Amino acid sequence: MAQSSTTLRNRITNAKGLSNELLAAAQFAKDPNLIVFTPIGAGPVDILVLNIKTGEYTAYDVKTQNYRKNGYKIARARTGEQKRLGVKILNFDPENK
Repeated sequence: MAQSSTTLRNRITNAKGLSNELLAAAQFAKDPNLIVFTPIGAGPVDILVLNIKTGEYTAYDVKTQNYRKNGYKIARARTGEQKRLGVKILNFDPENK
């Protein structure tokens, strides 16, 4: 039997991920030279950041930084689609904003 996507654990995990995406976007928004976009819906990109001085943009997939029991950080890899699109992984730790 397949696990329901509305389990309490999934809802907590989804809520934490969404709140950390918003906190990460707020960190970028503090720079007056950056415009932050948050695409709606599921996809390989969580945040797009446009530098209005240089015209360059960067796409990010925000991951909540997690640690192993021994204290080492858990690394997250990009998907093939993210590699093709040039998306960067942003390991966001809300405790170390």
